[in-house]
Amino acid sequence: MDLMRAGSSTSQAHPAPPPSDPRWGSEDRPRKAEAIWQTLLHFRGPEIGDGVWLDVGCGSGGIAAALAPRVHRIIGLDPEPWERWPMWMEAHPNLTFLEGSYDSIPARVPAESVDVVVCNQVYEHVPDPVGLIAFIHRTLKPGGVCYFAGPNLLFPIEPHVFWPFVHWLPRRLAVSLMQRMGSSAVLDADSTHYWRLLSWTRPFDVTNAVPQILRDPTNYGRRGPVWRLLSRIPTALLASLTPLSPGFVFVLKKRAR
Repeated sequence: MDLMRAGSSTSQAHPAPPPSDPRWGSEDRPRKAEAIWQTLLHFRGPEIGDGVWLDVGCGSGGIAAALAPRVHRIIGLDPEPWERWPMWMEAHPNLTFLEGSYDSIPARVPAESVDVVVCNQVYEHVPDPVGLIAFIHRTLKPGGVCYFAGPNLLFPIEPHVFWPFVHWLPRRLAVSLMQRMGSSAVLDADSTHYWRLLSWTRPFDVTNAVPQILRDPTNYGRRGPVWRLLSRIPTALLASLTPLSPGFVFVLKKRAR
């Protein structure tokens, strides 16, 4: 989802019907919402649900809807409206959706008005991830937190198209190669590596949540022999391997004044 695209509200007229789901589907949204909730619950405690949440790049709204019963209020933000939004809002009175981008919506999401931001698999889809992170910092109250997850450039499999190494190539070359091999997958994500993400998130206190998730994977909806094997790896070793992991999960805390 390109959060730089402008928009205003769910009532804006559109020439075509809004999409119902992202092209990558929505079947696992409840599982992802559970992983987000369990991660923040572990690091912040049960009071995490008492405040205002903002799901940046919420897409069709499945994650926001799955979180809604557990939180006081939640806002989903996306640059285009989705067919499922009215259904989710009718089911959850504490859930609101806003059509707009992080650079065009500030007046409707005031500074320091949000307790928790969810930014799940979004940074790689925007042309200005530093601007996205600045928006998150501006929006959060002092002491507020952000669940920030996304892919790792250094992992050899590109997670959106499931091709090896194509994200290491110049974009035009990668797309041409995939097309010649008969692929119709859309390669439009731009991930980065661990050290650059740390530099982008310097205004926050950053906690790497991956070792905790791997220590108890079933609590985060991860099951199977591979996950059981990973859970036996010492935490210190898991933390040291984070720069090479398939993706990142950070809990970003805005420092109190």
